[in-house]
Amino acid sequence: MIILYTTLIVLVCSLVLINASRVWNLFSARRRGKLPQKGKLTMFDVRHLLMEGERELAIQVYCEIFQTTPIKAKKDIEELERSLKV
Repeated sequence: MIILYTTLIVLVCSLVLINASRVWNLFSARRRGKLPQKGKLTMFDVRHLLMEGERELAIQVYCEIFQTTPIKAKKDIEELERSLKV
């Protein structure tokens, strides 16, 4: 039973850390001037990030714009990347 509780605590802590790193990436990108303020993001920002090679940040911005899951956003960003390379 102790192993189960320990595993659960480790899982919850890792999820919190993953989410915190995503928030920190967005915060630091805004601070560096790569992104506008929250609520003013557009698909142009996503495209611009992709052109600069910031794929993970583009996925996070896409999630924020469309309120979607990271998995769905990743698929959509991959399609967008393919269309940009043509």
